Amino acid sequence: MVLEAAVASQSRYIVTHNLKDFRNRDIETYFGISPITPKNFLDILSR
Repeated sequence: MVLEAAVASQSRYIVTHNLKDFRNRDIETYFGISPITPKNFLDILSR
């Protein structure tokens, strides 16, 4: 459901502590959505 919501909202990121749930699924390749940790997302926002 998380991936479906991210695709529907045209998100660039899925922010989660559970990166293992999104590994090896080629989400970036197929959907252009990057799963990242909250810390990495905050780093992106601060740039």
